[in-house]
Amino acid sequence: MQVADITSWNNLSREFDNWGQRGQTVDLWWRDDDAERPIQALRRLMHLSATHGVPAAIAVSPALANPALGSAVAAEFRCTVLQHGYAHLNHAPDGQKKNELSDFRPLQIVESELCQGLAQMKDLFGKHFLPVMVPPWNRIADGVLARLGGIGFTGVSGYLARNKALDHGLVRCNTHVDIVNWREHDRFVGTERAVQLLTEHLAARRTHRADAKEPTGLLTHHLRHDADAWAFIEQLLAFSTRHPAVRWRSAAEIFNS
Repeated sequence: MQVADITSWNNLSREFDNWGQRGQTVDLWWRDDDAERPIQALRRLMHLSATHGVPAAIAVSPALANPALGSAVAAEFRCTVLQHGYAHLNHAPDGQKKNELSDFRPLQIVESELCQGLAQMKDLFGKHFLPVMVPPWNRIADGVLARLGGIGFTGVSGYLARNKALDHGLVRCNTHVDIVNWREHDRFVGTERAVQLLTEHLAARRTHRADAKEPTGLLTHHLRHDADAWAFIEQLLAFSTRHPAVRWRSAAEIFNS
């Protein structure tokens, strides 16, 4: 292990201690995006979840979901499923950032797709499904967001610290530690950077520079993980679950609160 990585883990341990010394709990949660079928990488993620007793929330696009995924999830009581848009298709014009849930199309069409997807998700995943929207590319137009509650969604999850004033009555809990570097060929960001992101968000919560009540979210993409990414996830789960101040919360607990 590199010296920089050791320093990062020590900094995170001290941050955990800071919370514990104040009698506060470090609430964390785990979201993994882009699940389509029960491939080996997804089964590996589920195994890590079960082995370490850490609940995982899996974001699935209804139009891409293989029926076998429903059976795989049903066998893993620690896994919860969230809705990842509809078909994970980009509808933004050339030159614009990728966006499926944008206002570049008529809202009625977007709403119709999401309604259809919601029914498919309930049918495929049953009690494991939560009506929580995870926008593809973590982007959603305000007009679409405003309609989610009327469709039947109760929550939304994106990336970076939340602003609840913009959520139209939905429960929002974002993620804050994306372990994929999308600008460098979808590579792992590295242990030092990943641990730094986690430590920084916890410190911001503790000092009220961010919403102290928003659990800090780990964001993974099992389809993109190399050996180093998998090693980091396993190390983080083992490291964090040993600390008495840390609690990994399930999506059901967060979004039903």
